[in-house]
Amino acid sequence: MAEEVVKKKTGRPKGRKSSYTVSEKALTAMRNNSPMTYPKPAETEEEKDYNARQIAHITKVYEIGTMADRSDPVSLRSCFLAYLELCQRDGFKVSNLSAYASMGMTKDIFAHLKKKPEYKELTEFVQTVCSMSRENLISDGKINPVIGIFWQRNYDGLRNDTEQVQAINEQEDEYAQFGGNSYKDRYRNLIGGNGNKE
Repeated sequence: MAEEVVKKKTGRPKGRKSSYTVSEKALTAMRNNSPMTYPKPAETEEEKDYNARQIAHITKVYEIGTMADRSDPVSLRSCFLAYLELCQRDGFKVSNLSAYASMGMTKDIFAHLKKKPEYKELTEFVQTVCSMSRENLISDGKINPVIGIFWQRNYDGLRNDTEQVQAINEQEDEYAQFGGNSYKDRYRNLIGGNGNKE
């Protein structure tokens, strides 16, 4: 006798309503907390104040940049120092792009100037200050370490260099140091003579 395989139906039977219900209060809470819900709740006064301060700060940074003379590293340095004072006064963090803007340039122009020897000291100074600021923020817990490492790789040139070990050469040198034959000499002796095949 052959057994019949009966496939069981899963899920709720036709015509039956779902037993899963959500209260109106829970739906309202989900809608309010969803990033996809529009319109968003109005900004608080604190958020509006921060946005206004940030826009004013950016405007001041660009005003400093209009005074910069890109052909003079001393002028660029004084503009950068004015930017640092502005950050201190306004209570904003130091950033690379704002630092470049304070000197009247973009990141591409800054990268081009890094290649010129007369700008080397200035570009290293700017990058070091921005890097130190970023590192302090990471260590204080104000920047997520993963994002901080990403920034350090992109702006500071941080790399994960691996050390290459040449064990054969070290062993060969060590072996020769104690009066033994090197691997090359031992190989030559094994194949007989000077190492040339006959």
